[in-house]
Amino acid sequence: MSSDERSSAHDPGQKPLTSGVRIGSYRIESLLGEGGMGTVYRALDTKLNRPVAIKFLSDELADATARRRFQREAQMASSLNHPHILTVHDVGEFEGRQYIVTELVDGGTLKDWAKAEKRARQQVVELLVGVADGLAAAHAMGILHRDIKPANILVAKNGYAKLADFGLAKLQERTAPEDTTRTLTEAETRPGVAVGTVVYMSPEQASGKPLDARSDIFSFGVTLYETLVGRRPFAGATDLEVLQTIIHGTPQPLGNEVPVVLRTVVEKALEKGPAERYQSMRELVIDLRRLTRQSVRTLARAMPRPARGFKWAAAIVLGLLTVAVLTVFWLRRPAAPARLEYTQLTNFADSATSPALSPDGRMLAFIRGESTFIGPGQIYVKLLPDGEPVQLTHDDTLKMSPKFSVDGARIAYAVIQATEGWDTWVVPVLGGQPNLLLKNAEGLSWIQEKTEAPRLLFSEMTGKGITMAIVSSTESRADRRSVYVRDGFMEHFSYFSPDKKQLLLAEMGFNGWGPCRLAPYDGSSKGKLVGPAQAHCTNAAWSPDGKWMYFSADIGSGFHIWRQRFRDGTPEQVTSGAAQEEGIEFAPDGRSFVTSIGTVQSTLWIHDSRGDRQVTSEGYAFLPTFSADGKKLYYMVRVGGGIHDIRGGLWVTDLESGQRQRLLPEYLMQHYTVSQDGQRVAFVSANDKERLGVWLASLDGRSVPRHLTGSEGLQAFFGARGEVFFAAQEKEGTFIYRVKEDGSDLQRVIPHAVYFLYGVSPDGKYVAAWVTGSTEETANAVLV
Repeated sequence: MSSDERSSAHDPGQKPLTSGVRIGSYRIESLLGEGGMGTVYRALDTKLNRPVAIKFLSDELADATARRRFQREAQMASSLNHPHILTVHDVGEFEGRQYIVTELVDGGTLKDWAKAEKRARQQVVELLVGVADGLAAAHAMGILHRDIKPANILVAKNGYAKLADFGLAKLQERTAPEDTTRTLTEAETRPGVAVGTVVYMSPEQASGKPLDARSDIFSFGVTLYETLVGRRPFAGATDLEVLQTIIHGTPQPLGNEVPVVLRTVVEKALEKGPAERYQSMRELVIDLRRLTRQSVRTLARAMPRPARGFKWAAAIVLGLLTVAVLTVFWLRRPAAPARLEYTQLTNFADSATSPALSPDGRMLAFIRGESTFIGPGQIYVKLLPDGEPVQLTHDDTLKMSPKFSVDGARIAYAVIQATEGWDTWVVPVLGGQPNLLLKNAEGLSWIQEKTEAPRLLFSEMTGKGITMAIVSSTESRADRRSVYVRDGFMEHFSYFSPDKKQLLLAEMGFNGWGPCRLAPYDGSSKGKLVGPAQAHCTNAAWSPDGKWMYFSADIGSGFHIWRQRFRDGTPEQVTSGAAQEEGIEFAPDGRSFVTSIGTVQSTLWIHDSRGDRQVTSEGYAFLPTFSADGKKLYYMVRVGGGIHDIRGGLWVTDLESGQRQRLLPEYLMQHYTVSQDGQRVAFVSANDKERLGVWLASLDGRSVPRHLTGSEGLQAFFGARGEVFFAAQEKEGTFIYRVKEDGSDLQRVIPHAVYFLYGVSPDGKYVAAWVTGSTEETANAVLV
């Protein structure tokens, strides 16, 4: 640090550091507050241009013992590599005070998260199961935390939790035969001295006895208990009374509002005797994950069979390598989201999606296939609730969106073929040969007007690029009427309101699914966006009374069911959880709806002379590319849960050592390309508006990322040396551009619009693109 820097700095022990103070390569930005053993600041790592947190050891703890503990925190945390453990970047000393540099979590503590709004039990379990997994990983490396509490669990704004503050952590040494843990430090902890935070201590910790991993399990149980019900299990007027209650008393019972299976998990974690508790954190993680899976299944509740019609409906579980199930949502209070109940109705070993109910609610149609939009699969139908599923189609076409006819005798579904586009076919419910109903039609449904014969409502290509319009006609396409169209958008699905005056639309643009839209059926306006803002909305539905609009939407945490009171209500979330829900259709009585439930995961594998081996195991990994020498694998891990949301963080794995690293952690990306020399990456940012566009960055962090263009980029590639090509979305369409790596000489490559940029030749002379034409669209190699 230079003398100028030293003279402008403030002593962290005297008063808070001010914005702009430099500590080595870190520039202080603001004070975050007191954290654990020290004061925490927000800072900027000027070398890597990333926000970080810096914690200084407090003056009150600046003795030799505290220094050793502070150093131990850095050593312990830096030895752990887990997505739910706070990452340590650096350690150092500034004017006699030690500091630790960690990643910056843009949120608060677990306590702040719990107080911000009322949290469902399922949300609590889903958040803390990751923390439990991180703690299990620490235990596997022989590290105890010894101070598990809400203040040491940080929750980012996106709902991602991190375990922090290993200041009390100690290495453990296994001893036979009881496998008891003995703590190892410079000097042994004195017998009878309790270290930690009183209200979260285990009985053995409160008694000053030797500790093992089961002590952390108890403290985690206290934290889970408090987060679930908003109070602590052990109370007292003083710390001494609390300690006595922990050692000799019993926790206050959890109420019936906590499901019995969850109560059992908490009670087992809080057993007084270590031998009666979970014997490892991994066992607790397994039970918590089982709870999240059970959240989409029936909790053994019998339901009466309705006397007339179908009084309960369902959903199908979607998932790779998961069992497809149909689940019921029993909404007992029409005016507010109610308790949800689930009943399994199908039991395929693979996936089932795209559910539809017959007009009388007695039959369910669906596609046995994993795609929730368009994909391979077969149309099935079954009588509800206990009928045997019957396969109606037996071909290899790509199918989507089955719908019953008004009389319930036929099921329509869309088929897409490479040379012919979208067509709608129908198949009899009782079985038989499928027949073509309409060419150039998808998302079809029948609408019953009061004074007319049933008509069709469907989407068709207009011949103007990707634009799809909503039209209405008879089954022979006579009396055709244009209902809704927006240039540059594909109106895939439309949903008629019960009063026949409004439409809900699920539409897709160049950047994928957008929010759903409400528009008048008479075409008098383009309508307005509805449902959660900035969402990917793929399906919608009306409650039978027309008072509520329902949506299957992803706001970054996966697809869930939302609803909004017609016409100007506030969107509210109906379902949540680790699984996702897509597709929605109400039963005729309005007390239940059908949706598909499940998860989709994507892992990366390597096949070489040694055989097959898995590279990734956590998160949804996609878009892999090898380095030029074949020694590294670059890939993205999706941020958020939506299966149609391609935003993610960039990672690299060394294929020999298996070590992996997050690159440019402050950026979310939509697309990336690594240069041939492995030194640079061109990428399309998916961050906030200030960072949108195409960027160029060095992979060694020696220079600040350069913003090449603020255009709404789609794909980016390196061309000839010193050039970057990218596709950008503009009002007139998508165009390909070329720009110098220094940001100069921006120019459009070809004059006409394209659908997609696939790649650029190494010499920069050709681009491979899906090119639009007046009568057809083809993939071409275009000379530039």
